[in-house]
Amino acid sequence: MLREGIFLTKNNKFWRLVVGLVSLALLLIVSQVATPAQAATNHNGADFTTSASVTNGPDFKHKDTIKVQYNLDFGNTPIKSGDTITLDFPENLKGKTPGDTFKVYDEKGVVIGEAVVSDTGVVITMNDKLEGKTNDKLTLNLDTKYRYEDTGEKDVNFPLENNGSSTSQINVVSDEANLSKKGVIQDDGTIKWTILVDRREVDLKNLKISDTIGSNQELIPGVTVSDGEWSTTTSYKRKKPALVEGKDYDVNYKDNGFDMTFNDTVDHLIVIDYYTKITDPALIDSGYKFKNNAVMNWGGGVNGGPNSEEANGNVSSSNGNSGSGGGDHVDPDGNHETDEGDPDEETGTGTDDVDGGFVEDKVTTDKDKKTPAKTSPAKPNKKVVAKATTTQTAGKTTANKNTKLPQTNDRNGWFVTVAGFLTLISLSAVLRRRF
Repeated sequence: MLREGIFLTKNNKFWRLVVGLVSLALLLIVSQVATPAQAATNHNGADFTTSASVTNGPDFKHKDTIKVQYNLDFGNTPIKSGDTITLDFPENLKGKTPGDTFKVYDEKGVVIGEAVVSDTGVVITMNDKLEGKTNDKLTLNLDTKYRYEDTGEKDVNFPLENNGSSTSQINVVSDEANLSKKGVIQDDGTIKWTILVDRREVDLKNLKISDTIGSNQELIPGVTVSDGEWSTTTSYKRKKPALVEGKDYDVNYKDNGFDMTFNDTVDHLIVIDYYTKITDPALIDSGYKFKNNAVMNWGGGVNGGPNSEEANGNVSSSNGNSGSGGGDHVDPDGNHETDEGDPDEETGTGTDDVDGGFVEDKVTTDKDKKTPAKTSPAKPNKKVVAKATTTQTAGKTTANKNTKLPQTNDRNGWFVTVAGFLTLISLSAVLRRRF
């Protein structure tokens, strides 16, 4: 009986220890689950913008690129992986290439975030490369265009930190050109070139177009010529069906381009579409500028001497948007270590291509088959522009640059975890000694 009682006593102690170990294991699991994850924060870029301005100009046609630069300083506000920074363009500017994405680099060429441009602004999603640093800074260079159709001197207002502001003045002027040209790189390694002829819709007799393609391109025979019409003062569309070669116009193809003559006097907008093939695919994503030249000649009959006008087009895989930044390292002793480390003339059509075009002599890409939705022209000073938004998980918007946010590591959670492991080790040692 005595031996049996001793056995039962030891057995009870054993099970109490087992229950204790299981309880500790559950405590460890619960402590890990209960430790809150750091939520991503959507920072309002204006709260950290120390300066912003238009960096070119001051005279712009509606087609011209307006370059803007933002400088941001986050001070003691930490930037964590997944945080987003939203910057809105000034109300009268719009993104030149909505949907464009670009990477933001530090001074060593390390990617610290990725940005997406919209019609109304830019959203940068940061990775973990700035975590543990202070005095984080960003510089963004962005390409925009004037949003409206009016002309004259305009103030471009940028909001700054601490409810400040900065103003740049631009002068929007009318485009008097009769000829213009632009190119768009396609997904299949070709370039779609579009020439707008008789933009001002004046009488052009004996009209001739001579087009010359630049280096690293081959002409793809097949030109589509369409009557065009203006939807607004800055957007156009093509009429269908297309004009007929041999009836409305004649074309002579050359190794580096073509010559085109029109049989009747032209008195309205004409849209010419054709393609070239990029001969060196390595150049597509390199930022190389593919160039093209078009010359329009008319007159020379009994009603007057010959006239001539020229348009140069260029296109690149780079959309002109870029970003850079960095921060100060913090060593274990709390000391900070700081990291050390001419645009071409705009010659595009300067207008919005409403219908996207149609080319009957070439199999079009999927991109060409999609017809953009028609939009009503914006009215100066009346249109309320939606702010740029982010699709990331919603977080708290930082209210002010001077707000100092502490690092959000959950020290209590780690303390419970460490204590639990130490207790588990101690009890395991007791169990081995007793049994």
